[in-house]
Amino acid sequence: MNSNLPLTGTAELLELLSPFVPDDFINHDWPTGATGGRRRAYTTAQLYRVHLLSLLTPVHSLNLLVTLLPEQRAWRQFAGLRRHSQVPGVRVLHEFRARVGVLGLRQINEHLLAPLLEPYAWRELSVGLIDATDLPAACGGFKKSTGQYSAPHAALGGRTLKTGQSRCFVGYKKHTLRFWLHDYRAGVLLVPLVSWATPANRSEGGLLVPSLHHCQRQWEWCPPLVVADMGYLGAAAKRWCRERWRVAVLTKLRSDMKLVPPYVAWNQAACPQGEPLTWLGLDGRANEHWFGTGASPELCGRCWEASHCPRQFAYRPEEHETLLGRLPLASPIVQQVLQQVRPWIEPAQAYEKTNWE
Repeated sequence: MNSNLPLTGTAELLELLSPFVPDDFINHDWPTGATGGRRRAYTTAQLYRVHLLSLLTPVHSLNLLVTLLPEQRAWRQFAGLRRHSQVPGVRVLHEFRARVGVLGLRQINEHLLAPLLEPYAWRELSVGLIDATDLPAACGGFKKSTGQYSAPHAALGGRTLKTGQSRCFVGYKKHTLRFWLHDYRAGVLLVPLVSWATPANRSEGGLLVPSLHHCQRQWEWCPPLVVADMGYLGAAAKRWCRERWRVAVLTKLRSDMKLVPPYVAWNQAACPQGEPLTWLGLDGRANEHWFGTGASPELCGRCWEASHCPRQFAYRPEEHETLLGRLPLASPIVQQVLQQVRPWIEPAQAYEKTNWE
């Protein structure tokens, strides 16, 4: 987060962000349409800006936002509303969301993202982060007559056990693939590439491939490194991403999973006689990872196989999608990414969840 930004909801922040809202693009792609000679009270861009106020101010309820708009001059100026006596009602905002839809809001987001992603499109070490956050529903309970919860499409899901929380909740999960703009030096800046809202019982790993497919279809590019937690450990999805888009999905290994050669620990590789090995690289033509001994091996001088040992060993990525895969866990770059980048996911999810609750 940039500490130099004004506080949320202040007039300074709204003035700073206002020029970046693509009013012309929104009004062109979603024109107001014919009204039978009457003049539309609000443009599509104005209604979009009103919805942005629910993110840029402490008011996250549209009902409360509509009530407070007449009293907040800076908010009305941001939305382009000239008179305090004329603000859009809840019905007008609902009609806007129904007309633009989720796909329309995604198009606006992608229009804003395009110039940000262009400098990163061909970089080999661009990093994405994917995770899901819990969104409990305002649910009145389970209805036996319909066999469903009172909240539309809500489901019973599990979450990480924390003090003061139950193991299960009723609601939804929001799955988000974010991209790290590492050229921004003032702080850690993560921008959302694509988000999905699903019932709470939907597996997190099931949204990995669709998220990358969406990026590839929209920008003909996706992050070559994707950092995730144990929910995305599935080998089938990792293999699909590796073979189709050459994407390395980086996760740690569960403690109960078996190791495969050359690993003696989840983050350490060694030869059959115990000499530590370093990753030398991936041979793309043969599709093999090469590991070798260091410049000054400790055990090779006393090893009975030293005379005919090549001191370099090849392993195929499909032997273990987590330990080897596109990038092996023992490589320095993966160790650095998992230790430094992976912890950023929880603060980003917590901040987003707090805003919407």
